[in-house]
Amino acid sequence: MSHDRRSILGAALALPAVLAAGSLTTATPAVAAPGGVEAGEWADLLLEPGVTAQAGATPQVRLVTIAGTTFLQARGAVTCNLTADTRIATLPAGLRPTWYARAAAPRNNSQGINACRFEANPAGAVTVYGANSGNPITWVQFDSVQTIWR
Repeated sequence: MSHDRRSILGAALALPAVLAAGSLTTATPAVAAPGGVEAGEWADLLLEPGVTAQAGATPQVRLVTIAGTTFLQARGAVTCNLTADTRIATLPAGLRPTWYARAAAPRNNSQGINACRFEANPAGAVTVYGANSGNPITWVQFDSVQTIWR
């Protein structure tokens, strides 16, 4: 027989690639979703006593809408000494969710834990979860916080 196992296997694996390349050349280009991107103005979080903004990193939030989906986006960082789940700030009045919004945020690396939960509730309270007396949170950074807003 003139065909060995390798040539048969090679031909079988190449077939899907040839079919995919053909469908890519005849595919209709994607069209941008209606609405595009809209970004609101940054607004400062109203910090609770004992929570301070890090120099040059004022904690702020804004709403960003991408193709009809709205996200809360945050930036900045705080210094604190949290030994329990603690309310750290309040959202500005115009930026309150209709349901709980949650995201992970970087924190001081202690005992191998380097993230905490950032949560905003419908009343506008921003709470950080994950601290305890044996593993306090001494800073939280918000630049990675982005969550769907409803």
